[in-house]
Amino acid sequence: MSRKERIKAFLSQIREKHKLTFMDDSSYHEKWSFRVSTLNLLSLLALYSIFLLIVVVLLFRFTGLQRLVSSGDSYANEVLIESNNKRLDSLSQQLIANELYMNEIQLIINGGPFEDSLLNNSSAVLADYQPDFSKSEADSLLRAKHEGEMRQITGGSSAESFTFFFPPVKGIVSQSFKKNTHYAVDVVTAEEDPIKACLEGTIIFTGWVQNEGHLVVIQHQENMISVYKHCSAILKPTGTKVQAGDPIAIVGNSGENTSGPHLHFELWKSGIALDPESYILFD
Repeated sequence: MSRKERIKAFLSQIREKHKLTFMDDSSYHEKWSFRVSTLNLLSLLALYSIFLLIVVVLLFRFTGLQRLVSSGDSYANEVLIESNNKRLDSLSQQLIANELYMNEIQLIINGGPFEDSLLNNSSAVLADYQPDFSKSEADSLLRAKHEGEMRQITGGSSAESFTFFFPPVKGIVSQSFKKNTHYAVDVVTAEEDPIKACLEGTIIFTGWVQNEGHLVVIQHQENMISVYKHCSAILKPTGTKVQAGDPIAIVGNSGENTSGPHLHFELWKSGIALDPESYILFD
């Protein structure tokens, strides 16, 4: 018999119908029966195996059965490693950003050369924003009131005996100065309000930092520097000389380290951070 004939004989054999009968054991009466071939049984067995395999895979994929097979310590270690990797990536990015920021501040303090990123980012200035910053009678009254408050704080001394700090914005201090952790005050105020220079000086840096957004740095007398962060727009270019109370930027919410419109304001003197609330009344 040839190979082809043997294959035909095998196929014919597995296709043969057989009667499967269920009978009563005591009376031998036929209860029910059906006809089935060997091919039908093999097909049903294959389908059942595939279905069972799919169910097992889904259970291991979407339930905690995997922990029964792998050791609990191994699974916990994998989760911990993944969490630590994410934290390391975040810390690495924060360290790089802090290092760049401190290097720029050091260059500014030492009078070193730096690049004004605002020159290559003209979109930082709102061309259509035309607020009225002319000095009004209310501004003069506010200045006089503030000078009177400062005289009370200094025990009645004259205005010439201390430096007058103009509040850059008016609002609520949401986070105060903390030594070694937060070298600034965060002042919550209305978005799009003008930010004003706290002292007379020269703008020595304007630019964009990923975490701090648009920022302005002003050099004042006696080695003092003021920093204004998270601005929505910058109104004055680098090199501009400003007076106390002159608008320099617009309150915004730029940068990653912010959760709402506010001003992050810093004061530095000879490389040492000062508490702005010791010199300025923001409310």
